[in-house]
Amino acid sequence: MLQNKDIAKIQEIKTFFDDSWTQADFLSKQLALFKFSKTSKFFTNIKKSGISVWDILSVLFVMPFTNTPTVNSLFTTKMAIKSKGKKDSYYRLLENKNINWRFLLLLFVKRYLNLEKKFTNSTETPNCLIFDDTEIRKSGKKIEGVSKIHSHVSQSFIFGYKLLLAGYWNGTVFIPVDFSFHRESKNNKTKRYGLTNKEYKAQKKRKRAIGSFVLKRYKELNLKKNNLIIDMYKRINQRKINVDYILMDSWFTTMSLIKRLKKVNIDVQIIGMYKYNSKIEIEGKQRSIKQLRKSKKGLKRSRRTGFYYMSFIGEIDGVTIKVFLSRRGKNGAWHTVVSTDTSLSFNNMIEIYNIRWTIEVFFKEAKQLLGLGKCQSTNFDVQIAQTTIIMIQYLMMSLKYRVEAYETINGLFKDLKQDFIEHKLNDRLFALILELLMFLESIGICCDIEITTSKLIAYSDKFDFLRNYQISENYHKSAA
Repeated sequence: MLQNKDIAKIQEIKTFFDDSWTQADFLSKQLALFKFSKTSKFFTNIKKSGISVWDILSVLFVMPFTNTPTVNSLFTTKMAIKSKGKKDSYYRLLENKNINWRFLLLLFVKRYLNLEKKFTNSTETPNCLIFDDTEIRKSGKKIEGVSKIHSHVSQSFIFGYKLLLAGYWNGTVFIPVDFSFHRESKNNKTKRYGLTNKEYKAQKKRKRAIGSFVLKRYKELNLKKNNLIIDMYKRINQRKINVDYILMDSWFTTMSLIKRLKKVNIDVQIIGMYKYNSKIEIEGKQRSIKQLRKSKKGLKRSRRTGFYYMSFIGEIDGVTIKVFLSRRGKNGAWHTVVSTDTSLSFNNMIEIYNIRWTIEVFFKEAKQLLGLGKCQSTNFDVQIAQTTIIMIQYLMMSLKYRVEAYETINGLFKDLKQDFIEHKLNDRLFALILELLMFLESIGICCDIEITTSKLIAYSDKFDFLRNYQISENYHKSAA
């Protein structure tokens, strides 16, 4: 654990937006680090003549850092001088049905990870793959594939997509790796996808060639998220991206999904919040999770976190797991976390599971700073293209953070001075959450950790007191 757990702004990424991003040399060098060539087969197979695909993409990647929110505004700003072609060239590229956007994002991720190895010290923090979803609100019902979806944050129904994301934590930064869009309310008897017959007929629908990349992405709208989680992990595993732990919240953690993930890679460990009152077999005896809570067998208190907890090793549906039952204070709400890593201590489990909150921070920052979800094209293919570009832009910001936030020795890609390494965002965020939950439960208010934390992150900019918040002396004592 880091020695100093002071909490600064949650919105660290805002500091990346300085004048250096608007310098042409810096932008070109930033993209050059990924070592893509405009003559690459990936790009030449998409477009045979005219302006190269890489030239157009290079402009699209740097647009938000030059105060250029849209393609249209691109030709009314200073960036227009450096951009090639006309607006139609950019629109056609975004609608191009031959681009495998998923493969392009994975290429950038692999090259980013190879880059970071050159200037990152080894860390004891495990590499984690995080799965979570977020709502993408849309104002137009004619946008292809939108439906009525349930927002877990606002506890209301809105129109838009659910975005399922696979994010990678490499011990230093959060990296978006893969994603899919989904719609809900499919089986509504009166309103299909939450739309009236008139609204559904008015919704844009485009023909896509059988076997094309765009058709596969469009079909994912109606697939179950757990099936897509397996597909995403298979691709990540095939790319040899090292994953020690897969982290999930209670919306995804099921024994059937855990079994399927372990089939892909037997060595991967899974940690997830668990919401079911399943039967667990312990030393040949069947007990429900609710019965274990009532028994309070082996109840302990963690001085480090302030949680009361019990842990059991057993089997649920044939899966050997370690079950952690915990609550804050004697009257707090019980929470269940399951782990396939039976050697984990309670404190280590909390530290690792804490990394899951980095995906919530990504959702907030990508929406606020890069415009995730603000694309208003009625073409679903453009929605996929714009979302992929935003995730690559986030990778560029991550690279800038790694290059500029740390003091280096004898050049850019040498070992880092450990004394200058900044405190990890997830550590400070977790400390803040502990403080707030401790306060709420001290006045008799029991909170759902998952929902409360999501809301804190989503609405953190509305609370000015969080901006310069400092950990209290009580927390330092409990963490000692």
